[in-house]
Amino acid sequence: MHLTVSRASLLQQVQHCQAIVEKRSTKPILCNLFLSAEDKTLKIIGTDLQMALSATIETQVIEPGKTTVSAQKLFEIIKELDTDQDIELKTKDSFLIIKSGRSRFQLSMMSTSDYPGMPDDDTEMSFELDSQKLAKMIAGTAFAMSNDETRKYLTGTLFETDETLGFRMVTTDSHRLALVELPLDASLQAVKCIVPKKTVVEMRKISEEQSSSVRLSLGTRQVRLQCGAYTLSSKVIDATFPAYEEVIPKQNPRQVDLSCKKLDQSLRRSMIVANEVTHDVRLSFTPEGLQIAAHNTDQEQAQEFVEADIQGADTVIGFNGRYLRDVLGVIDTEQVSIHFRDQLSPVLLTTSNDGASKYVVMPMRI
Repeated sequence: MHLTVSRASLLQQVQHCQAIVEKRSTKPILCNLFLSAEDKTLKIIGTDLQMALSATIETQVIEPGKTTVSAQKLFEIIKELDTDQDIELKTKDSFLIIKSGRSRFQLSMMSTSDYPGMPDDDTEMSFELDSQKLAKMIAGTAFAMSNDETRKYLTGTLFETDETLGFRMVTTDSHRLALVELPLDASLQAVKCIVPKKTVVEMRKISEEQSSSVRLSLGTRQVRLQCGAYTLSSKVIDATFPAYEEVIPKQNPRQVDLSCKKLDQSLRRSMIVANEVTHDVRLSFTPEGLQIAAHNTDQEQAQEFVEADIQGADTVIGFNGRYLRDVLGVIDTEQVSIHFRDQLSPVLLTTSNDGASKYVVMPMRI
């Protein structure tokens, strides 16, 4: 293998692919990237057996060939090379030679015959959507994924499609729930799958860089993303997602509309003196407006007021302030609507002009 490639293109592709690779593995070959050069194209693959990502670069191929080298070392070398110089890659004996300007590196290679490569397509249906909309949907739900590995089905994101709802993403950690919908013109087959957190994170990174449509393919065993020069394939979590529809409160006699920015600023200030473990804050909904209070074991206190039009009897609800701020952090409208029944029932937050995003936060006893 012998080729010349631009440093910027190679760095971007290698950076994405090496993020898939495990830094330490019982199988040394899985710490490597697969490189294949042919027909004016360099193809790079990284995998951890659960997920695989391939990226292609149009380049000048002098001699076709393929090899595998350390993902981390290749990335670190390219990252430190001169940004104005193209990079020359060449295999010689059992090494990959990397040249850029007057810099020269030699990395040991491993046989390509042992590399697992990209898995075959095992999805059931596909559809296209705007890459930026996909990135926004992931950003609007990713914060509510759980870190509890004992409940694996909560550590990912539910991807769901059917003819009526279009495409929906749902996440929950049992304390809060995030749901974002995207209507689609195409008639979609009903499919549900739980996509692992690591896969969702990579999908967002790739989608944010693109400015065109992406093809998303879903199945009961695999999810696949084709976006620009990238193809990402991942196994899904073999579990059943909770019946989230039952958690979303339907009958909420009270609704409060207020400034998202002002509420977030008041919560941020109040949480300076809130309990460092529970982050509990008290929201008092009164006819005059919303009062926010927090305190800690040192008897330090905070009190805030946010203007809001609130009708009905006074209601006091306790929350984990971080959970509320996580929701407010992904809302991109000026107003937020808070829907609630009483101090012990789940609270629904929506954007005032968008019914496609719903957020549920469980209250705390105070």
